[in-house]
Amino acid sequence: MKFPVAGLALAGLLGAAGANAAAAAPAAAAAAAATPASAAAAKPSAQAENSALSPLLGMLEIGNPLPALPDCADKRSPDGRDVTGYCVELKGDGLMRQVGVPRAQRPAFMDGPYVVAFVDRNALVGLVVPTAGANSQQAAADSVSALYGKPFRQEQVDMPDKGGKTVRTLHAGWMRKPLTVELYAMPEDPHTGTIEMLLPQARTLMADKDAEVDKQLNPASAPAAKGKAAAAKPAPKAPARPEKPGSW
Repeated sequence: MKFPVAGLALAGLLGAAGANAAAAAPAAAAAAAATPASAAAAKPSAQAENSALSPLLGMLEIGNPLPALPDCADKRSPDGRDVTGYCVELKGDGLMRQVGVPRAQRPAFMDGPYVVAFVDRNALVGLVVPTAGANSQQAAADSVSALYGKPFRQEQVDMPDKGGKTVRTLHAGWMRKPLTVELYAMPEDPHTGTIEMLLPQARTLMADKDAEVDKQLNPASAPAAKGKAAAAKPAPKAPARPEKPGSW
């Protein structure tokens, strides 16, 4: 995942998960099933029973239609911090939907009661599972490997935590075409992380979202301002940024 989306839309969506959400208007009922090829390719291996992710993925099958789920307003625990059954927050733009996962179906390394589903019309084309980052990365990696085999690439990445201490994190990727899976810690806080499970449609939707966010943050200058900028001395070229986790 490229970080404009993760840092703005996705982080904001997950950050609001612990708060009491107001009931929203019903979502539009657009229905479009994913292609059989995509659904078949996204299916896990025969070792799925060994993965803590299996209950979650058994309910939310990438490549298939998103199940019809009740509003999370009707499934919240009395203190508002958890959910008592699978549910969906009915607010949002329809591209990213916050799905509540009951405690019994959540892997121990999952951070909080919500995952983020990427939806193309009604087809589930991507799933983002928040994790505790470096604190749970090995258990998370083992669970993904039980589903999809050995990662095609993995590396150790040293990151500073909020206290300035260096934390060694794992960045790993798996592939079962057309599905790609990536696990990494967030550079802003390595004790938080994510597992991204994405079909190509999800990456296209994310790229479109990135472009939309960039346009909002950097609106085009007025013609007069453009003229002044053209006459001014060109700004020095910014140095190339190093590759970030989430960019594979």
